[in-house]
Amino acid sequence: TKAVVSTQSTGSSEKRTLLETLKKLQESHETIKSSLTCLDNTDRKRKVPQNPTKSASAATLGASTNLDLRPKEIIVKNCNNAEELHEHFSKFGTCTVLPSGVGVIIGFDKRRDAEMAYVKGRMVDDQELDIEWNKSDKVPVEPIR
Repeated sequence: TKAVVSTQSTGSSEKRTLLETLKKLQESHETIKSSLTCLDNTDRKRKVPQNPTKSASAATLGASTNLDLRPKEIIVKNCNNAEELHEHFSKFGTCTVLPSGVGVIIGFDKRRDAEMAYVKGRMVDDQELDIEWNKSDKVPVEPIR
């Protein structure tokens, strides 16, 4: 009977751990889903306004060209190790790291690279990074060449 009780308590402990892990994964999923919905609703590509005084070919080019004004920088708020962050995020694309008062700003050359880092770069070793988009125009970040 004691062996059965021990097995049940171990199983209960494993079940509790699995449920806690599942809850954390669901919260992370909801956070990412919410972030993507926010991007879809507020950070869409904006059309370049046409200038009626331009030639027909210039107007045609302007009409079919989109200017992506969304940020290419993310802010990591809960890790100050710039070297570790540069090593981690450089696998998503050319980037630079700039410590600031709000956290560490990671700037990317391309928006697509920043999006991949935002979605897939949240874990470093066993630590989940607190990542936000840098929407401030005051801190320009140039990529390392």
